[in-house]
Amino acid sequence: MDQFKRIQRLVLLLLLFATAAQAQNTMQALFAGNVKLTFLGVDFTRAKYVGAEGFTDPAAIQNQHIKSWNSLLVLEPKKFSLQKAFKITDESKYETNIDELSRVNGKVAVESNITDSPHTLTEGDVAKMVSAYKPQSTEGVGIVYIAENLNKTAEEFTAWVTFIDMSNRKVLHTERVVVKPGGFGFRNYWAGAIYKVNKAIESKYYKQWKKQFS
Repeated sequence: MDQFKRIQRLVLLLLLFATAAQAQNTMQALFAGNVKLTFLGVDFTRAKYVGAEGFTDPAAIQNQHIKSWNSLLVLEPKKFSLQKAFKITDESKYETNIDELSRVNGKVAVESNITDSPHTLTEGDVAKMVSAYKPQSTEGVGIVYIAENLNKTAEEFTAWVTFIDMSNRKVLHTERVVVKPGGFGFRNYWAGAIYKVNKAIESKYYKQWKKQFS
């Protein structure tokens, strides 16, 4: 009987530790520097490509460029890392890991999403998308850019910058960000948009979020 009670207490303690660990994955904990931030990459599964004249090779976008855009986050960390933007000085509290988004983006269908009219995702759409992620790590907070429109007509890139609790894939905060792409050549033009989102976080949104969640 005593052994059974000890096992019960051990199970209870483990549940309490697990609950406490999950409770730490909050925006408040992130901006206090208490949890790890993982940059997951850019999700193109619901993106629209606006202006047919700007997207003449959908097969190349689907099979080459989307992978390349996310790979740049890893291959060029000095340019695309969010560590500086979030004022993270502890190397163990930041990581870029695009493995799960590489899997997710394998389901992209570009040609059927080339259009002349932009669309708008909702917070509900974003929540549904990230709930299907299967990241290997469940530690800390993840950040992902949910691409909404690559709009060549208006020369705009719109994305939902989304923070998720890595332990349960629940959205902690999401915000629609609009930037102007830039760069020479097709790949660099839209890669420039991702860079501009990073810089917008560094120059504007970080301060707003820190104030909001501190």
